[in-house]
Amino acid sequence: MSPASATQAARRSFSVGKLLSALPPRTLRGRVVLALVCGIMLIQVVSVLYVVSRGGPFVYSSVARQAAMRLAGQALLLDAARPEARPGMIGQMVQGASRIALASTPPAMTTPGIAPDVYSSIFEDHLSGLLASGMQLVCRVDGIARDVGRRPPPPPGRTDDGHYDIGYTVGVRLHDGMWAVFTHVLPEGDRPWIPQPMLLDLGWRIVGVALLGLVVVGWMTRPLRMLADAADEFGAGLVRAPLPERGPLEIRRAAQAFNRMQDRIRQFVDERGRLLASISHDLRTPVTRMRLRADQVEPRELRERFVADLDEIKSLLSTTIDFVRSTDSREETAEVDVTALLESLVEDCRDLHTGHAGQPEVRITLHGADGERATCLKAQPLALKRCLSNLLENAVRYGGGQVDIEVREAGDMLSVAIRDLGPGLPEHYVDTVFEPFFRVEHSRNRQTGGSGLGLSIARNIARQHGGDITLANRQSGGLEALLRLPRAPRAGA
Repeated sequence: MSPASATQAARRSFSVGKLLSALPPRTLRGRVVLALVCGIMLIQVVSVLYVVSRGGPFVYSSVARQAAMRLAGQALLLDAARPEARPGMIGQMVQGASRIALASTPPAMTTPGIAPDVYSSIFEDHLSGLLASGMQLVCRVDGIARDVGRRPPPPPGRTDDGHYDIGYTVGVRLHDGMWAVFTHVLPEGDRPWIPQPMLLDLGWRIVGVALLGLVVVGWMTRPLRMLADAADEFGAGLVRAPLPERGPLEIRRAAQAFNRMQDRIRQFVDERGRLLASISHDLRTPVTRMRLRADQVEPRELRERFVADLDEIKSLLSTTIDFVRSTDSREETAEVDVTALLESLVEDCRDLHTGHAGQPEVRITLHGADGERATCLKAQPLALKRCLSNLLENAVRYGGGQVDIEVREAGDMLSVAIRDLGPGLPEHYVDTVFEPFFRVEHSRNRQTGGSGLGLSIARNIARQHGGDITLANRQSGGLEALLRLPRAPRAGA
């Protein structure tokens, strides 16, 4: 095969695989149950085809012999009974589409029947051999139900039960000269290709296999769901209990591997945090000494620039440590009223930015959610305060001092929308601004470009609580930061 042909074959295989993976059901449980049901149906269809092609003659011959044995037995009983007892016996013998009558003359066979087949001959020959000597027989057979077309109408109240059947009119002359006339009428129309009992049997099997598959496969895939939930929780916050190591061998090995991976990642993050904390602590001491010595630097303009650089280094160290801690907060959760927390942050923000020369007037409006349920949720109080504070500071700094805050409830989620009237963001920066140390304003001036960690810290905290932060430009101008948090914290958060 040429390389081009191999490439085309690989593309076709990939396309087919992609198409099959996109078809419902999407879950492993649904696909296993579907495979079991399709397998049962395929086996049943093959079995029916085999019975029709190979076992049909045997089935039809058995039907003909059984009908002949039943009719011969009834004739022998009537022949042995007293004439006055025969009507009562006939009432007990008649059932379904069968009818029995006594007559002094043989039944007329002038109505032409359907052309006899081999099974009709088996019926007549077997019946003749079962009757006693001296019992005369006249017989017309309409054929096996599966092998003939249209049927005469059934007797009143007769319904098609879907079984194999045979139609006949038989007259048997009893020893006292009376004729017993036996009639069995087939239902009108063609018989179904697959009898109704077989369809019911197939239906019950499919239902049984589907229910059993749902229970068994659900039980077998439960550890996989636990593994997926654990991975999701671990991605949001590194503090969680180890995954239970039980179940089948493959599941236990996967849980053990996950727990080992979790321990290694946690150790790496802890070592990184300790390293950065140590660096920060070791750097703060010389920075403090340099800050004290800077007071002796002349001239004054150089001293002020030198002090400003040292303050920026000190602030950057603190911010970096805050960013590391935001990815692995071990603070205990508690009930937090978000509206009350925002009111406190708004007052602090107003006090901080009021009266500064060259800064626009700060106007912050807060709309809390209504209802007695208020806006309470389970969260880490200090971490959530840092998250909201960073978003509010970002809106005040870049939004021209005009900020609108709205708290909304949506089922089990609580959202906080912080809107400003600033210039907004270029669309290709809406997600990029959450990257650590990224600044839309690329200068090193912290008053205009910031440290590039505020939004990263806020999103880390939100995701650690099971929520997220998104940014969107408003049609009327400005930017909206939307924080969505679940009322119940994640396990292990």
